[in-house]
Amino acid sequence: MLTTVGVLVVAFGALALVWYWSGRYGGRARRGTTSLRRGPGAHTTTRGQPKVAYPTRADAEAHAHQLTRRGGAAMSAYRCATCGQWHVGHTR
Repeated sequence: MLTTVGVLVVAFGALALVWYWSGRYGGRARRGTTSLRRGPGAHTTTRGQPKVAYPTRADAEAHAHQLTRRGGAAMSAYRCATCGQWHVGHTR
């Protein structure tokens, strides 16, 4: 009897851990990101595509301006702390 209860407690604990982990890093609760631990250094977009790197700020700002005119959402250029090049992203 005590062994059965112990096995059930371990099994429910494992299921709870999997449920917590999948909710935090995958499954339904994910917000469309592809990198499990997204942060400033992530080099993928929210759709899973690699971020485009521009060698100069002027190139990135020109593309950001073009995207802003075309799509309406304000875009800006920022220097990546991971690769040192320039990316385009939404202005917050």
